[in-house]
Amino acid sequence: MKTKRFNKNKEKRDSKEAHLKIVNQLPQDLLDQITVLLQDSGTVSISPKKLTRPDWIRINDKVKEMGGEWVSHGQFNHWSIPLSWTRYCA
Repeated sequence: MKTKRFNKNKEKRDSKEAHLKIVNQLPQDLLDQITVLLQDSGTVSISPKKLTRPDWIRINDKVKEMGGEWVSHGQFNHWSIPLSWTRYCA
């Protein structure tokens, strides 16, 4: 039985590419108003710094297109997008 070897550099590169794909899908004029972080859990989290309601809706619509969702968690509200989405996008 052949075992698959874990390639840390490839995993890191794939994660960075996935992060970049997600950032490129978001409204570019709003990137300075959000924080986009790659999580160890296999997701990308997007935290709003300060958004108007129309801007929040724009980002929320894009996140939903990418299979993500809004996570309401007290002070730590954010959007969460699974990295697996990036495997299926062009």
